[in-house]
Amino acid sequence: MKTAESSLLPRAIVAALLITVIFAAYHGIEANSFHFDDWHNILLNTAIHLDDLTLNGLLDAARGASLPHRPVASITFAIDWWRGGGERAAHFLVTNLVLHGATGVAVFAFLLQSLSLTGSDKASLRTVAAAGLAAAWWLVQPIHVQAVSYVVQRMTELAALFSVLCIWAYARGRTAERGRMAWWALSLLCLILGALSKQNAWITPALLLMAEFLVLRQHSDLVRNRLDRWLLALPAILGVLGLAALFIDGPFSQWILRGYEWRDFTLAERLLTQPKVVLFHVSQLLWPLPDRFSLEHDIEIVRSATALQFWLPMSAVLAWTLGGIWLALHRKTRLAGFFVLWVPVTLLIESTFVPLELVFEHRMYLPSVGVAGLIALGLARTPGRTAKLSAPAWAAVALATAFGIWSTQQRLPQWHTEISLLENSTRHAPGSVRIWNQLGLEYLEHGNLELARRAIDRANQIEPRWGDGYPFVNRGVVLEAMGQRDKALAIYEEAIRLFPRQVLGYNNRGLIRLRAGEFELASRDFDRAIEIEPDYAPAWTNRGTTNFLRGRTEAALPDFETAVRLSPRESIAWHYLANIYAARGRQAEAAAARLRACRLGVAKDCTQ
Repeated sequence: MKTAESSLLPRAIVAALLITVIFAAYHGIEANSFHFDDWHNILLNTAIHLDDLTLNGLLDAARGASLPHRPVASITFAIDWWRGGGERAAHFLVTNLVLHGATGVAVFAFLLQSLSLTGSDKASLRTVAAAGLAAAWWLVQPIHVQAVSYVVQRMTELAALFSVLCIWAYARGRTAERGRMAWWALSLLCLILGALSKQNAWITPALLLMAEFLVLRQHSDLVRNRLDRWLLALPAILGVLGLAALFIDGPFSQWILRGYEWRDFTLAERLLTQPKVVLFHVSQLLWPLPDRFSLEHDIEIVRSATALQFWLPMSAVLAWTLGGIWLALHRKTRLAGFFVLWVPVTLLIESTFVPLELVFEHRMYLPSVGVAGLIALGLARTPGRTAKLSAPAWAAVALATAFGIWSTQQRLPQWHTEISLLENSTRHAPGSVRIWNQLGLEYLEHGNLELARRAIDRANQIEPRWGDGYPFVNRGVVLEAMGQRDKALAIYEEAIRLFPRQVLGYNNRGLIRLRAGEFELASRDFDRAIEIEPDYAPAWTNRGTTNFLRGRTEAALPDFETAVRLSPRESIAWHYLANIYAARGRQAEAAAARLRACRLGVAKDCTQ
């Protein structure tokens, strides 16, 4: 008969408590909305807009993923679209929360598996509780709100979930007396699913290598044969080859360097700044006050390797990494070395050469598992003879977990709307022209014209040339909304002169001319806008409208069809398409287009 300590009951209780904890921390998340990249990945991506759940529909969603190397996430978006009946963020956010909970349970299982290999007290109640409390601490960290409440960052959740499951299944296979091949097949499947969810899961083979040597060989020789030596040398070999590929003009270096063309920093500047950014994120884990988190942070770019802002944080990163290596080389501390090295290894992809934003909090989703591992290890290995230290350690982690629940709850409303998110970002990044510009547009959309003017003016004060003149031309957009047509037109004219590749200058001037009945001049502006940016759907809609009003329906029809193909949210294009289809006797297509227009806010199409 199995004892309570060896049964599944304690683990089931911990898993249930983890689910309770996550719902306490994320209560109310379903009230939040879509943001930024959610638009082109979900709302504007017709490939995931499933009306019926079919295998072909899911395959189309995978093939039509906005980011083609992440089809698994796209399939889950399609399922959420189908079950929610369209554009409701709540269904997507609930799925994100479920995935976060699943990842937390996977982290618990992975930590328990790792701790249970220490030898003396396999799966004791103390070990189960240590792994469970560490997993709970990880689940409620407010730094993860960006990964959970930002729908598109489901890709981050899926990549982490499958990476952790991959290592857990591999370790189970290595220690199982029966069914090893089944466990390893599951590990391989998770490896593939993770790689098809987000590219940072490509680091999983390195984590598997670490798990083999540092977790599974905690109490045996590290190197047993020549193959082991080659395996240990493999990361260094791949690192050298990667650096060579970066510095040799080829597909890899071209892909990396091309990404910096639209960034405000160079590759060298990103590398110099990242140590400081990584330490900042670590500080957020250690001191998780809710007002320390934001979509954007005002981090000063480091431009010189001699600057204290580079070599001081870099020294800390190197010390952490070298400390992990030292721990890994000693038999009694290999598991600690594994969790210490987990953090820098999982940051390798997103915190080095790849041209991503300098600061984004969701990058810590997988790396912070290493911190949870250290917490679990510390709690599980506190010897009985130091019981005086044991109780305070457990109490401190429990208190930190409770604080994380509160902090996450405080931060969650920041993601309620675009405006609440951007307003919070201006407090953390007051020098970000992108944030002020976007906030101005959001105010404008909600009819807050004076606030919109102030935000756009602030963006122009910082840098009117940002984004090839976006803040400059958006000043005209606000003035036009305030009824100052002549001033707006003057700004569009100036924008065209200063930024000849800025599509909004031509498109917006064309709209003013269209409303004034200057069809020929308006058409020329829209032609130029389409020539500059063929994927800009509003220009196609506006040129189609110009042709339609001139009675040129033959020319208008392909313009409108192109517009809705590029962006299914072009309500005016759907409205005119309904009229054209109806005039041609294509009643079914007319009804479908009219329904689309109605759903997008064209009231007159709702009554026909």
